[in-house]
Amino acid sequence: MKTLLATLFSLAAAAAFAQDAAPSVDTIVAQANRMSYYQGRNGRAKVSMTIKDSQGRARTREFTILRMDLEPAGATNDVFTGDQKMYVYFERPADVNKMAYLVHKHVDGRDDDRWLFMPGLNLVKRVAASDKRTSFVGSDFFYEDVSGRSP
Repeated sequence: MKTLLATLFSLAAAAAFAQDAAPSVDTIVAQANRMSYYQGRNGRAKVSMTIKDSQGRARTREFTILRMDLEPAGATNDVFTGDQKMYVYFERPADVNKMAYLVHKHVDGRDDDRWLFMPGLNLVKRVAASDKRTSFVGSDFFYEDVSGRSP
């Protein structure tokens, strides 16, 4: 009898803890997004992007992306809460060699700051906030797609 009561008590306690520990669907989705988008504080990626036109001709762009997360003062958790800086440096082909794209992404609702350096013209061009949905170096990506992540 004591064994039966102990077993029932253990099962009831486990069920109570299981109900408390079961996350909601929203929590699971938020955690999955955080893990895929916010993995690590800083990052570096070597990218090769192939762009195909309507006639099937392919162009390849090779570039490096550097990302740095800027934590607000006093932040102690692993969740990304601060601004972010992105730097994209093009290496190939020759027509885009040494071209650079810099982004300062704000999380407080302000428009992000974006600049594009074109070495052939020795020109730094500010990319307007309204241009974030325009094509990035002739690809199907937008400037916003390579401008860091949003919280």
